[in-house]
Amino acid sequence: MKRILKLLFLPIISIALFAYTYTNQIQPKLGLDLQGGISVILTAEEGTDKELIEQAVEIMRTRIAAFGEVQEPEISISGENSVLVQLPGITDQEKALEAVGTTGLLTFRPVLDSSLNLGYSPALEVIQNPDDPENPTVNAPEGVDEITGITIKDDPNEVSYLLSIRDGYPVIYELGPAELTGSDIEDALAVYPQNEWIVQLVFKDDSAQKFTDLTKKLASFMGEQRKLAIVLDSQVISAPGIALDVNPNTGITGGTAAISMGNVDQGESANNLAVILRYGALPVAFERSSIQKVSATLGENTLNLGLQAGLVGLVIVSVFLLIYYRLNGLVAILGLSSFGALFYSVIALLGQFQGYTLTLAGIAGVIVSIGLTADSYIVIFEKLKDELKVGRSFNYATEKAVKEAWNTILVADFVSIIASVILYILAVGPIRGFALTLGVATLFDLFYTRLFIGNAVPSLGFITDNPRFYYPITKKDLADV
Repeated sequence: MKRILKLLFLPIISIALFAYTYTNQIQPKLGLDLQGGISVILTAEEGTDKELIEQAVEIMRTRIAAFGEVQEPEISISGENSVLVQLPGITDQEKALEAVGTTGLLTFRPVLDSSLNLGYSPALEVIQNPDDPENPTVNAPEGVDEITGITIKDDPNEVSYLLSIRDGYPVIYELGPAELTGSDIEDALAVYPQNEWIVQLVFKDDSAQKFTDLTKKLASFMGEQRKLAIVLDSQVISAPGIALDVNPNTGITGGTAAISMGNVDQGESANNLAVILRYGALPVAFERSSIQKVSATLGENTLNLGLQAGLVGLVIVSVFLLIYYRLNGLVAILGLSSFGALFYSVIALLGQFQGYTLTLAGIAGVIVSIGLTADSYIVIFEKLKDELKVGRSFNYATEKAVKEAWNTILVADFVSIIASVILYILAVGPIRGFALTLGVATLFDLFYTRLFIGNAVPSLGFITDNPRFYYPITKKDLADV
């Protein structure tokens, strides 16, 4: 009974996981080389600080996350000063390139109103219903979310309703068109002169007058309309007000400005804001060194050819196992089928919950892993054949064959796992996918060899212990016994 439980443990898990993924329509996520997309190499100036490039990579990942159609972007440092960007499944390629390759959209926009005054987004028109006071009618302008009151697709040239976080609470600002952009700033620096953090701005010579004219206009207002919002990626990162001592007739002159950030606890916020203002969204400027577009048709054809090749190879291996190893061959086929179902389910679940993307290199790892698994089975079968040829009883032969073969399989799989770990740590891009699939499959091979095949082969003795059912044995072989 114990052996039967071990024998059925992994097949039951495999069937359960496969049924779960199938019923919930969970499929492996496909990489750039399988579903098409775009691959770009962005290059910074030689000698660029590595830390700045790492910061740029993180910002790129945040930006491209807004594209919901990108299943698993691959954005990684390549070489000393380059970044490899692979965007599988992306359709709006130019927009994606702009998102990851530019320094970002930084704008200065006048505040028209905010939710601080109303208690809700200024975009929303709330009409009270006398018949049902608890359920008023809410209307929103076109392009604005009716629930949140935030602009869906921000256009800096239009009035927008954008979000900010102030002291941990959301604030929605109604903003006018952009008056200045990040390209107007020459420099920004966070300083702590008198018990208060300040971000000092220096505008370019040709932008200083634009800033002066803008502050003239804002200084003539009071309340929320006296504020100037600093917007990055459609989010208000700061909305400082024009000081009350600023004359509406002169504004802020000299091409400089200071943003008050608050007490000593705001040091990190001040420095972050200074970096954003100094560099825009990205701390490094990149040039497109290479652009490669991969069509979806090419990716689909590659996948289909790979699957066909794998299927043909699997059929050939299965036929060989049945002809040469007979009942053992049938056990091997059942083991490979169960192994395949489990492996497919795990890859699909990794894609669903961890964002793992299956690439062509990953498929190569799958094919290699199937070969390793089949090889493990063959090692056991060959050991069994040798034991039966010298006249061992079936029960003794199977127990000894499984024990001796396990040591060989353990060493071989251990070497494969070490190689996979090293490749995964040191490599980038598709090679990591190959290493991951190979490593995971090798671990599964250990479990299947030990629990399934290691118990299935001895259990065949209940069917027959005739050696003819386990390998092509001749009368000469029996006569030599």
